[in-house]
Amino acid sequence: MSGRTALTALLCTLVTGAAAQAPIVTRAEAVLFLYQVSQKPLPVVKGTEPLFSDVPAGSLQEQALQGAVENGMIGVNLATRTVNPDAAVSRGEFLRMLAILFALPTDPIHHYTDIPRSASYAAYAGIAEHCRLFPAEKQDELRPEDALLLNEAAGAVYTLFRCYASLQPQSAADVLAPAVQSSAPGIPQTFALRMNSVLSPPLLLSPHPTEQKKLQIIGLTNQERMATGLLPLIRNPLLEEAAQAHAKDMYKRGYFSHFNPEGQNYIDRIRKTQYLTLPPELCPCQALFDVSELLNQRNEVSPHYLVTKRSPVCNCNPRFALGENIARGQQTAPIAVEQWMASESHRQTIMQPLFRETGVGVFGDVWVQEFGSLSLE
Repeated sequence: MSGRTALTALLCTLVTGAAAQAPIVTRAEAVLFLYQVSQKPLPVVKGTEPLFSDVPAGSLQEQALQGAVENGMIGVNLATRTVNPDAAVSRGEFLRMLAILFALPTDPIHHYTDIPRSASYAAYAGIAEHCRLFPAEKQDELRPEDALLLNEAAGAVYTLFRCYASLQPQSAADVLAPAVQSSAPGIPQTFALRMNSVLSPPLLLSPHPTEQKKLQIIGLTNQERMATGLLPLIRNPLLEEAAQAHAKDMYKRGYFSHFNPEGQNYIDRIRKTQYLTLPPELCPCQALFDVSELLNQRNEVSPHYLVTKRSPVCNCNPRFALGENIARGQQTAPIAVEQWMASESHRQTIMQPLFRETGVGVFGDVWVQEFGSLSLE
């Protein structure tokens, strides 16, 4: 597997792992994260006196922040010798950090309506728009003053590497890829500590076995997908709820099937979580049709997944794809994914292009991975 694929898979794992409870990123965390994924060398701090009055002397944090100051990524209060390492970073500030560290070209031409001309990040707004570095409800808004969330930070780097593949460090996999399979000692402790509130129990410091296995499954299946040019899957809590419930039920009641003893299958389980419920503001005519009608309009059916046709019932044209892989007896996530990929039907589920989201359940030696997508066409 190439270094680029491994790093992209890790960044996607960080994005998906952080999506549900994304915390705000601090200045020190943002700088450490960017230096880590860029593989840029940190400056050597000479002497024993602290460079900044609010940063521990001799720490990795001090090195990273010193590098950020030298590169112009952040400023320092010369009167107090402070850099405010715990201050929240805004989207605009992070865009500027990202652009400076990766030496992005300036491109002030954009269509955002909320970028002050005098803003320090305005010169890079065109890059943000071109690469779509930050998600937004309105395409003409960057929301640069919004506090940056962890999944947005990882997502921006992940998207940048997809937009400018030449920027991705070839050697990054040696440091970052282990995060998919282990406790990833190469990631700075301060950034890992911040992720504790997201990956709970934490993956990076003292990983809980179940949570680690779930993230490993997502990371490994995404590696397989991206190796063939498919988009990676985003972790979805509703799909995970369905997967975990089925894994536990199979283990507790001693059966192994896509159907439970009551005859319900993965479609019923996913539907029960409200994953297929469309928000009224997106599809006001939802009351006009029954999801069961869509289930009967399948144009692809296999033991493990289905894809519905477009619905003629309303102008929203709701369409969804659902799937499930199950396994039992495997002791590790790599073995489970390897055996799924060796099975043609399970491999087809993992490699289904229409899937956009996933959720993993692990209970005992039972593994369940749900797949899904829901769109209006």
